[in-house]
Amino acid sequence: MKNLIWLFLSFAVLSCQSKVSEQKIADSADYNQFLQEQPSQQSLETLNEEIKFWENKLSSSPKNVTYISKLAGLKSRQFRLDGSVENIHISDSLYKKATELNPFSNAGLYQALSGNSITKHEFADAKKYAEMALKEGDKKTSTYYLLFDALMELGEYQRATGILNMQENKSSFDYLVRASKLADHNGDLDQAIALMEQAFDRVKADNSLFSWAKSNLGDMYGHAGRIQDSYNAYLEVLNKNPEHWHSLQGIAWINFAHDKNTSEAKRILNKVKSHVNDPQINFILAEIAEYENNEALSTELKKAYYAQASSPEYLGMYNKYLILLEAEDLRMPDAALTRATAEQEKRPTPEMYDLLAWSYFQKGNNKKALELATAHIENKTSHPEVLYHLGVIFKMNNFEKKGNTYLKEALESTFELGPLTTAKIEKALKS
Repeated sequence: MKNLIWLFLSFAVLSCQSKVSEQKIADSADYNQFLQEQPSQQSLETLNEEIKFWENKLSSSPKNVTYISKLAGLKSRQFRLDGSVENIHISDSLYKKATELNPFSNAGLYQALSGNSITKHEFADAKKYAEMALKEGDKKTSTYYLLFDALMELGEYQRATGILNMQENKSSFDYLVRASKLADHNGDLDQAIALMEQAFDRVKADNSLFSWAKSNLGDMYGHAGRIQDSYNAYLEVLNKNPEHWHSLQGIAWINFAHDKNTSEAKRILNKVKSHVNDPQINFILAEIAEYENNEALSTELKKAYYAQASSPEYLGMYNKYLILLEAEDLRMPDAALTRATAEQEKRPTPEMYDLLAWSYFQKGNNKKALELATAHIENKTSHPEVLYHLGVIFKMNNFEKKGNTYLKEALESTFELGPLTTAKIEKALKS
């Protein structure tokens, strides 16, 4: 179950604390081999063989809870490998079927459903299933960690903190990962990184956890402005796991956001895109196209992203980006406001209130945006994109000094925000 827990963690974007150097970081000689080689497909082929094996077992014994659970877990793994969203829905339906048939404790099955719900950004369901698992009476420690994950995403920070504080083993991987997340939420990125480094030390000899832990450190280093450390972390993962697509995307972002090498960034992203069904790749490619002043291609990619990510099968996985696209680029302010309202009602976090305030601002209701900003966002998060939005909202409501303060703070996070948003902030400061 430990493997199940970490796979579904949903890390909030971490705020950058320092400016980055101007020196080029990425060198194609370091990662060309990972782009030129054809994926072995061994992992996916092995997984497909396992799926076929358990499907055959299940066909001969359709009410066998063990067979159903095995297949459900494999379909969840398949989603993480190929990005095909239907697999996570199949996994869910199988786990639910297993709970109906299982005469014993369903704690493990409810944990699995909670983990799947976190993956789908259905955090209220994740909380519900974790609480159902707790009532079963066993596997409580791992269940509490799942509940912590759900509560953090729902903005129930006090209860989440209480759950973390009650854990006895404060040196375990599962504890340290959550403590890192809480430290980041509290605005202490240095402590968050230190805790995540401790967590990595616990599992660096574990092949099943190494890539996840190290690549997350790569993300965190980048958010802290430690771009060289970030790059080295991604390379370390790729040298161990050449088909770790997240690390390749991280290197693509370094090429674009730090080195301004758009051709390399596109080369890497198109390689990843050919093997993984991840809508976010089109989103990043659209940003690069806009940076290159190719408005036609940028619009085309944004529309392709929107068409895919807004499909009902994706549930709420990409709502943040859909809201931003509706509010800004696609000029659909009413749709943005509707989506942002629904998202904020499900997840009353400062970040979700920010999306709602920004939607009101883009619709022209500056007063309502300011009302939300002062009541639910200000002093409650250090996320750089939120700081940018606060800066603009305050300036447009004639609080120029406060607005400029937020904009300057956001400008410390140029790598995380990327060149386009950085340019918008610089323009807003001059206005």
